[in-house]
Amino acid sequence: MTGPVILESDEIGLDEIEALLTDAADLVRIRAFVNPHAAARIARRLERHPSHAVYRNTTELERVGESHFETHDESGATDTEALAAYLDAATQLMEEIRGLCAPDASPFDALWGMLTRTIGIERAVLGGRAMFAGIVRIFPEGSELLPHNDDFARDAPGFDLAASVQAQLAVNMYLETPRHGGELELWRWRPSPHQLARVREAGSGYGGDRSLLPVPDVTVRVEPGDLVMFDAARMHAVRRQVVGRRIGVSCFLGYRRGLPLVCWS
Repeated sequence: MTGPVILESDEIGLDEIEALLTDAADLVRIRAFVNPHAAARIARRLERHPSHAVYRNTTELERVGESHFETHDESGATDTEALAAYLDAATQLMEEIRGLCAPDASPFDALWGMLTRTIGIERAVLGGRAMFAGIVRIFPEGSELLPHNDDFARDAPGFDLAASVQAQLAVNMYLETPRHGGELELWRWRPSPHQLARVREAGSGYGGDRSLLPVPDVTVRVEPGDLVMFDAARMHAVRRQVVGRRIGVSCFLGYRRGLPLVCWS
């Protein structure tokens, strides 16, 4: 593979996932998965939810809903009280966020319906309790997401489900994008924990120092309504929002060969 390979598709199925996991494609994109006009309306409603706040461990960014990422520290150690609160709130938060999308269709429900039809999907479960899925991430003007990767086994140590997930895919559905900046960046590198530690930015609880990394292999400008999916084990980042902000609905998909996907945020 040389230049960026973006697989344009009408839906996500096993073929699209296989393309990412075998490196036949860098990114899967469905254009206008969410109607762009509806996306703008949904974004305005969602940011009014009372859970709208900065991330507890990444205060440059904001979210609506709750992230499993916020239930552990940078070493991966789980805060049991934070995890219990996250699981307690999961189902009610999902229902409230769905309600705020109305009368427009929920982007997360549209994703769930498509994956139910093509592959099969269920909410991820930790300790017998369903996880939250479908977080709304808000990148204010001036913010960025540093280079990093995602690993459920690292984030949920000791849980059987995390050990059973063979691959972790990230899905973003964009509701609002900045007029300048905010591009998605991907590297064809799946770093080990030791490698991540070597490129960690001083003072960051999660991200890498761009000066220690090569130029990204893929840089993609996305538009409101787009859905993108990529292998979350790869190093990835979001460039600084120079003019405007980025709002999207996001989740992870856990791939287990021969079983339904599992979904969480």
